[in-house]
Amino acid sequence: MVNIQFLGNACIEIISKQDHIIIDPVFLSAPQKGIEKVFLTHHHSDHVSQEKLKEILNNYKKEDKELEIFGPLCVYEELNIDFTLIQPNSRINLNDGFVEVFENKCWKAEGCVAYLFTIENKKILHTADSAEFSDQLKSIDESIDLCFVACFESNFNDYLEFLRIIHPKITIPYHFNYEKENEAKKLTEYLVDNGINSKFLSIGQEFAL
Repeated sequence: MVNIQFLGNACIEIISKQDHIIIDPVFLSAPQKGIEKVFLTHHHSDHVSQEKLKEILNNYKKEDKELEIFGPLCVYEELNIDFTLIQPNSRINLNDGFVEVFENKCWKAEGCVAYLFTIENKKILHTADSAEFSDQLKSIDESIDLCFVACFESNFNDYLEFLRIIHPKITIPYHFNYEKENEAKKLTEYLVDNGINSKFLSIGQEFAL
């Protein structure tokens, strides 16, 4: 079983028997201890900060193991932090699976990427805060178990169009703080009304695959 926890903003924590991952770790709810790998989608301050990375290093990383950080060039250019540089079509091995990197289009974030995680044969797609999805993302022909999409109300139709193309088994709206929770609830309802299986997760809530 793979446990997924939404930690606020675009921060997702994925825990399986052999892997412990966090994505875009500007969390509002604390992660669990034991993190081995960090994945960054782009350089915006609601997706990555040096302070949060230090907090993971000091409090949440797996003991006696070096924390691995992966991200695109735009993160390095903005923050000048030490990590493994990735780009679209990169593939990163996990203990029980792998991660595929996709070209992505995020607002004012040239070089943004999306990640498709395959863990214990479950596929989880993290799309950063994209609303104008890349052709590469739209061309995914694998069966997606869980897809995370942002929840900006002006882009509800864009999310729906994309989800109708890739047909994930379930979609969870994210990329919100405590004050914007209602936008995610609205998107969940909108997607369900339009035939997309969707579930609302509050900040700190877990979901099991």
